[in-house]
Amino acid sequence: MQAADLSLTRRRVAKNDVTNALFSRAAAGDGGREQVGAGSKRGVWISAAIVLAIFAGVAVAIWGAGVSRNVGGVVDHRLPAAAGAQPKQATAIRPLSGPWVVAVQPGHWQIGELPQELWRLRTNTGAQWGDVREVDINRAVSSDLISMITAQGWKPVLVPATVPPELRADAFVAVHADSSSDTSRHGWKLSSPWRSSQASRELAKAVAGSFAQEPQLVEDVDGITVNMRGYFAFNDRRFVHAIGPYTPAIIIELGFISNAADRARLTSDPHYYAGLIMRGLEAYFKGRNRSETADLAPMQLPWVMAGPQGVVVRRSPSADSEALWRIDPGTIMMPVDASGDWYEVFVRHHFATGWILKSGVVDTADPHWPMPGEAGSANVR
Repeated sequence: MQAADLSLTRRRVAKNDVTNALFSRAAAGDGGREQVGAGSKRGVWISAAIVLAIFAGVAVAIWGAGVSRNVGGVVDHRLPAAAGAQPKQATAIRPLSGPWVVAVQPGHWQIGELPQELWRLRTNTGAQWGDVREVDINRAVSSDLISMITAQGWKPVLVPATVPPELRADAFVAVHADSSSDTSRHGWKLSSPWRSSQASRELAKAVAGSFAQEPQLVEDVDGITVNMRGYFAFNDRRFVHAIGPYTPAIIIELGFISNAADRARLTSDPHYYAGLIMRGLEAYFKGRNRSETADLAPMQLPWVMAGPQGVVVRRSPSADSEALWRIDPGTIMMPVDASGDWYEVFVRHHFATGWILKSGVVDTADPHWPMPGEAGSANVR
């Protein structure tokens, strides 16, 4: 295999005690108290705030009616429950301090220990091809990546399947590998969450740019799935155990273990893939200024309902693009992106997304049915 020129990040970094200690603590049930920074203190304040809210008789209002709540110094405005109400913009996002904090989650690691709210995912142990297990690849790449992060002077945060509530980091990277019944399918892909913040989009662009530099790797074009964008660790809308809304995040599928070439590379050189991610992180942080926090806020979009004429869903935000489906009047959809006069919406009964004209829908309330990546949805990555 032709070695890529990854400068500092490509050279061998010895497995250090920090990496081993992080995995050992988490495996022993320590939960990574040191890794989450101010997580323990924050937990005390959050618990106190919840108790006070209950005694004040406002807990229902906080969670259901869009009343602001403060978590770790961050004011978080939830979507109001009233139909047609406009979501408020998040304000006063507190920047992190110290070295860059990078949270790394080896996909499917300790999946059997998920809390009750995610119990349906406990058996989702990842892909397997013969004796090659996805989770082992994810761990190997994550271990090397943590060593590189430490060597760079940044702070690594090892995250098992159970994400510490409201996890704050400068970047969150979920490391996965894919599989397919079509053994010719190969290549990498990555995605940021639904309604991505500008920072998440920039993180995705930087890491994708690093992978795109490698001539021996190809992108799995059009391979990004609904389940990737709706990954459960991104979903603070429904889950307590999810990253905070102001943590830039991506999920990456490194390749297909069902493909012989991808599988050989993934199993023989996890350090190579860790170096590609690290190079992308370096490029991302070069353009970051922690004091500028506005781009950490996720996109705020209302839920929408198809108007009396219904609405046509198209492949791209253009009236000339392919029409995918016609949606019946009264159908509720979740916008996940926007461009000019168009929304990209998740259409539940098709379990897919497409683009609709904003003029064909009206704002409505969150129906609270399970979304992709949630433990009540039919398909969960």
